[in-house]
Amino acid sequence: MRHTKQGLLVASYGASRPEARTRCVEPLAEELEQAFCSDCTEDEPVVREAYTSAKVRAKLAGCGERVLAVDEALEELWSAGVRDVCVAVSHLVDGAAYGALRQVIEAHAPLFDAIRLARPLLASAEDCKRVAEILDGGVPRRADSAVVLVGHGGPHAAQLAYLALGYALRERGRNDMYVGMLDDKGSCDAVAHAVACAGSQVCRVLLAPLLISSSAHAQRDIFSTSGWRGILERAGYTVEVLDQGLGELAEIRRLAVDHMRRAPEVEAGAQRLSSPGDSAAVPSRFPLFIDLQGRRCLVVGAGTVGMRRVRALRRFGATAVVVDPNPSASMSADADEVRRRPYAPGDEQGFDLVIAATDDRAVNHVIGERCRRLGIPVSVADAPDECTFFFPALCEGDNLVAGVVSRSADHSDHALVARAAADMRVALARAEADAACREGR
Repeated sequence: MRHTKQGLLVASYGASRPEARTRCVEPLAEELEQAFCSDCTEDEPVVREAYTSAKVRAKLAGCGERVLAVDEALEELWSAGVRDVCVAVSHLVDGAAYGALRQVIEAHAPLFDAIRLARPLLASAEDCKRVAEILDGGVPRRADSAVVLVGHGGPHAAQLAYLALGYALRERGRNDMYVGMLDDKGSCDAVAHAVACAGSQVCRVLLAPLLISSSAHAQRDIFSTSGWRGILERAGYTVEVLDQGLGELAEIRRLAVDHMRRAPEVEAGAQRLSSPGDSAAVPSRFPLFIDLQGRRCLVVGAGTVGMRRVRALRRFGATAVVVDPNPSASMSADADEVRRRPYAPGDEQGFDLVIAATDDRAVNHVIGERCRRLGIPVSVADAPDECTFFFPALCEGDNLVAGVVSRSADHSDHALVARAAADMRVALARAEADAACREGR
C-alpha cells in the first residue's frame, strides 16, 4: 500500500500590524500546528501558513515580507509530497473571504488523495453558544455600560451567524452586549439606537472588535473618531476601547483546534493513482478521434518529439503553447505561443490537452500525475503507463485520417508501428485515388 504524506495548511485572513500578528495570529497558528502534529501519524508532517487577504499580503510584500496565498501554499504542500491535507481556518463566518478560500480548495482538491477543510468558527448554533459563553466570561457586566462587539459582517450566512451569536448572548442574560457589522453601513446607527433604548442609566460603551486580530482595519474603522468610536461618542457615550483580538483568547484557539479535528473532506478529492506495474495486464487502447479545433494544448519540451507534436496539433486546428527554457527558432515559428522558461507546477491549468516531452523523467512524471489528478488528458512521451491518451503515428490523406499505436503502447513496438503506419499511408493514398477515379476527377 502506498504511503500518503500528511500536511497542514493554516489559513487565516491575516494581519499586517506586527502587534496583532504576535498577539493573535501567530499563537493561533502555533496551537493548530501543535495539535495537528500531536494527532498526526507521521513524525514530521509538512505545515504551511497562508493569508486569504490579498491586501494584507500586498502590504507585507511592500515591507519585504512574503506570505503565501492559499493556492501557493497548496502547491508547496503538493511539491513536498503531501497528498493528504487538512486546512485549518480562523475565519469566524462563511463570508466572502471564507467563500473564496473554499473555491481555491475545491479547485486544487483533485491533486490530493484527501483534503479536508475546517468550517468557520461560527458555523453552527452550538458554536455560537460556545463563543457567547467565552465572551460572557471574558467581559464582566457593568450597570452603567454597554458592550459593543464589531465584526466584519458579510452576506447571507455570515449575517445569520452574527445574529445567532447575538441571540446566544441574550440567552445567557447578556442584554448589555450588542453585535454590529462593518459591512453594514447602517449597523452602527442601529446599535447606538438599541443602546439608547436600553435606558438612561447606560452612559459608557466598551467597544471591542469581534475579529480574530485587532488589525489595522479595527484601528481605522472601529477605534477611530471617524469610525464607530466617533459615532458613539457623538451620541453622547463615553467610549472605552478594548484593543483585543479573539485570537488572544485560549478558549477561541481551542475552538479552532476542535474545528480542525472535525474538518469534513472536500468532495472533489481524486482517486488514488495506481503505480506502474500495479496491473498484471495492460488494457488495449481505444482509438478515439476528437475535434481539436480551437482547443488549447500545452506541449512541455521543445525537442524533436515536442516539435512533431506541435506541428501535428496545429494541423488539426489546435492552439499549441510550448514551455521550454531553450526552444529552437523553428519551434518559435511553429507554435502559437512559446514560454521561454522551465515547466512549473500549475502550467497545465486551463489547457484541454497536455504533452509531456521534456528530457527530464522527473518533470514528465510530475506533469503526468498532476494532469491525471486534474482530469486533463495527458501524453507522457517517455512513460506510456503514465499516459491517459496516446499520440499515434498519424496517417493523413486529403479526406481520410488514421492513427496507429500498439495495443500496449510499448516503446519496443516503435518499429512495428512505423512499418504499419507507412503501409497505412500507402493504403490511404490508393483509396483516395480510386475514389477520385470512380468520381471522374
